[in-house]
Amino acid sequence: MIFSLDADRIGFPDPRLAEPDGFLAFGGKMEPEWLLNAYYMGIFPWYDNADGVPFWFSPEQRMLLSPAEFRCSKSLRRLLKSGRMEVRIDTCFRQVIEQCASVKRDDDCGESWISRQFIDSYCELHEKGFAHSFETFLDGRLVGGLYGVSLSDYFCGESMFHTVSDASKVAFARMVEFAALHGFRFIDAQLYTDHLASLGAHEVPRETYLGLLAEQDLKRTYRSRWRRNSVVLLLGSNQGDRVSLLLQAISEVARRIGTVSVASSVYETAPWGFEAEQPFLNQAIVVDTDLSAHEVLVEALVIEKDLGRIRKEGSKGYSSRPMDIDLIFYNSDVVDCADLQLPHPRMGLRRFVLTPLAQIIPDFRHPKIGKTMSQMLDECQDNSAVNVYF
Repeated sequence: MIFSLDADRIGFPDPRLAEPDGFLAFGGKMEPEWLLNAYYMGIFPWYDNADGVPFWFSPEQRMLLSPAEFRCSKSLRRLLKSGRMEVRIDTCFRQVIEQCASVKRDDDCGESWISRQFIDSYCELHEKGFAHSFETFLDGRLVGGLYGVSLSDYFCGESMFHTVSDASKVAFARMVEFAALHGFRFIDAQLYTDHLASLGAHEVPRETYLGLLAEQDLKRTYRSRWRRNSVVLLLGSNQGDRVSLLLQAISEVARRIGTVSVASSVYETAPWGFEAEQPFLNQAIVVDTDLSAHEVLVEALVIEKDLGRIRKEGSKGYSSRPMDIDLIFYNSDVVDCADLQLPHPRMGLRRFVLTPLAQIIPDFRHPKIGKTMSQMLDECQDNSAVNVYF
């Protein structure tokens, strides 16, 4: 059954009532409130007619990708490691969607379903912090990208384009990496294509998809301009007012480094490698930043010092400290310098590191080992107690 929607009242019918081809309704408005309501219910707009009336769909089979299931080919992995193409995030959203609209389609209509009304509506969603773009640049030129909408802990991909071979795949890989680094459960790719299937996406029944949506928590929606880099930090304190120091550290990280987008529970653990009067409180956070990895390190050292840590030159071994900030990951970069090694070289040996990481970014893969944080925690041989403090 196909429903006609009242443009004066936001509301959609049960998506289970859609036609076999997924066509559910027409009418309503292409405005942010309508779009967000649709995505929340598992519905998306696809085409509008000459009068600008949108058509709404909810297909029987939904194409989904878990970040842990992403298949990166050897050739794509080599291209990513080469650094030949640069991926930026949320710097030219309108250009990306306009480029997607210009792509020649193979479907019956022969032209893009992304009308001027679509472009303007999604740009408004972008301004409100719900729609995002991943943009591939080569020699300073935009050569590929994709855009979509994010709610709760998932990303709904809408369309992608490329003018240079593999540029859209590079953007897609960065989007999956971002999703994994922010604990997203899945990426909604909507409809089956051979290309998406080759990347690890698979179809699930609509009922399964609606079950996933039933677990969404809109308070988790990462609503802002997303930044190009994500750094994972582990904070630790076992001197002074530990809770207050963690809160101060997070405040200073947000001020000096970037947006604190994800935070784990606070865990209490015994000191590693030495004895102390007070156990540690540890917390993992994901911070989105425009700083380089070394710039993050410099700022982290300043924050440690401001919160009372004194580093003694030439000292070896571990000791109590009011604040310790370790860089664990910086995107999926591998860094091997005298003052900075990434990923953190000893993270896999320490349960107090892996436990909060597995809580917030369970599907993120270690770029050298290739295992997810959940897998690494399961295999960790450290039997130290790690207890939730709050």
